[in-house]
Amino acid sequence: MVEKYGGTSVGSLERIKTIAQQVVTRYDQGYKLVVVVSAMGNTTDHLIDMMQEIAPMPREREVSMLLSTGEMVSSALMAMAIQALGRRATSLTGPQGGVQADAVHSDAKIAGIDTTRIRSLLDAGEIVVIAGYQGKVGDDITVLGRGGSDASAVALAAALGAAECHIYTDVNGVFTADPRIVPDAALLRYLSYEEMIELASSGAGVMMGRAVEIARKYDLDIIVKSSFNYSPGTRITREDKLEKVVITGVAANKNVAMITIFGLNANGHIVLQRIAQLNINIILLTVSQTSNRTTVMSIVVKPGDVVRITKTLDELMVADHIEAYEVNADVAKVSIVGSGIATHSGVAFDMFDSLHHSGIDILMSSTSEIKIAAIIPKEEADVAVRALHQTFNLNGIHRKELEVIDE
Repeated sequence: MVEKYGGTSVGSLERIKTIAQQVVTRYDQGYKLVVVVSAMGNTTDHLIDMMQEIAPMPREREVSMLLSTGEMVSSALMAMAIQALGRRATSLTGPQGGVQADAVHSDAKIAGIDTTRIRSLLDAGEIVVIAGYQGKVGDDITVLGRGGSDASAVALAAALGAAECHIYTDVNGVFTADPRIVPDAALLRYLSYEEMIELASSGAGVMMGRAVEIARKYDLDIIVKSSFNYSPGTRITREDKLEKVVITGVAANKNVAMITIFGLNANGHIVLQRIAQLNINIILLTVSQTSNRTTVMSIVVKPGDVVRITKTLDELMVADHIEAYEVNADVAKVSIVGSGIATHSGVAFDMFDSLHHSGIDILMSSTSEIKIAAIIPKEEADVAVRALHQTFNLNGIHRKELEVIDE
């Protein structure tokens, strides 16, 4: 069994002792256990703050070295806590656990896992505690990006042939909306891989989207549950195990920026090529023509990518490939997600009508078979989430249909 504990679950020495006792209980029930841990509490944010005070633009290799230390502390302390309860445990870094990554520092992807050492320890009766968020590239250590411990745990579960992976956090599972915004949001008992990936990309912070993609590839169920109580949590699984529902949830992502590029004419492909060369992911993209037949392109990206993109756009302006551009950082992306969107008519109308009657401007939109997204003013994001949650009655008549339970 592979279990992962997030930063709040191991946020203090008392929490580590509590989790160690829970792990030992399952070990005594006969489970072979691999425990993946995140850094304690806000350790990673604290490390980033120190880094920025020392060197605003450090080498990426050193960034990985620094940020990987938080998980090493957690794994060592967890192993010690388990040992203090009279059981055998060994802590490993990601590289010591056989996790191989690609060459992208600070936001690496898992390239493969050699489970030889882990299996040997498990066969010897050890509980294996592994630092999440880490991988090995060449002779160096790298990190897997924000939320990367989820990817570590799911990939390890897949490599070890487990049927499921348990993700322990400080919430009871995945809800129809963020309970901090919609207090009566309902807990989802079941969710498809595709829906969870879309919710994650739309701002639901419970799971890392890349981790769910790994689970989908290897047909591995993920159970997201609280380490603070006995809630049954949310099972993320194949869609064909579930009934399709119209709308599963609504989420908002306030960590986006919109760039509108004017006067492209026939040069849109050049803009996209240059952005691709920067290894930047475009979240949303629309292209339209004005009344005088000039082409306008709008893209949505992470705020951290804006500086590099605008530098490139300045170069393209000098080369007369574009006429002008403008940046709007005060936007958010609000999305509704559900496997039944493709088979039910009128969903887009209901969404946009709800936003219109709430007085919310839609700056940009996109649709897919399981998601409809709109770019709106950032200050309206919470209002939009509450309005859409009410419009689609996600905590009401769909409660039984969505297979949710009350707390």
